Amino acid sequence: MNMVYIRSKKIKGKTYYYIVEGKLDKRGKVKQKVLMYLGNIENILRVFNFYKGNN
Repeated sequence: MNMVYIRSKKIKGKTYYYIVEGKLDKRGKVKQKVLMYLGNIENILRVFNFYKGNN
């Protein structure tokens, strides 16, 4: 079973966000694969507001 979720990561005091897929390997451990880098919250809000304004 695969799960896709948003993961946050702090780097040098700033938080960045990624869309990540979690898969179980043969031993039952979760392996994460980054599907998309979203950036920091300011970038996410800027893109969201851009698309919100164009609809």
